[in-house]
Amino acid sequence: MSETRSSLKNLLLLPLGFLLNMTPLWAATLMILVVSVCGFLYTTLNSDFFGLAAPPFAELSFSQDFTEVRAIKDQRSWKITYENLPLATFSGVVRHVSNWRDEPIPFATHDILVATGEFSSPARVPTRVYNHAFYYQYDAGPKPQGNINLLHIVPQNEELYHQLLKVRLWNLVTIRGREIYRIDLFDPAGQFISYWQDEGCNSILVTSVEIEAQGTPIP
Repeated sequence: MSETRSSLKNLLLLPLGFLLNMTPLWAATLMILVVSVCGFLYTTLNSDFFGLAAPPFAELSFSQDFTEVRAIKDQRSWKITYENLPLATFSGVVRHVSNWRDEPIPFATHDILVATGEFSSPARVPTRVYNHAFYYQYDAGPKPQGNINLLHIVPQNEELYHQLLKVRLWNLVTIRGREIYRIDLFDPAGQFISYWQDEGCNSILVTSVEIEAQGTPIP
């Protein structure tokens, strides 16, 4: 029994011994690699890492009509203005999903690119999402049939946020909500600081999320 425990202890200490015997150059290289991998996972996975990177819902107060938000601790506030339209519905194949981790708007949680028709095909229409904007291209010829929309998402409640965390690439989804025209940010004294307004995308207060299929045949 003592030999087994000693072997187990040596096995557990093996990584530590390996690190202690590394040259500074290899140690720095390993650290850069680990940081790069962690950064890649942090920015690409649709996850809040067991709540460690979750939005601070408990620190935010929403008005009943979701037109005002206040940070309980530092007393910053936001005013949300909506499009003068009925509830919007976006259905299609998910071409991109990522978490929104921009501190100035802590209640915005996701970017989700939803496509229909030929826009859902990566062979027909390659796409890229960067810095809350999306880009696509297609070969010379007729414009692809279908639609493509990048949704900047504010979930109406924490339950919807957890439903959004289940969305994966190539899911068939239906997302409904009120389209947001503009979000204004004010300091604790009520002075205007800045605003958010999308450029050709769809900012939306999500009221419903449905994952209709886990994987979709891609044309």
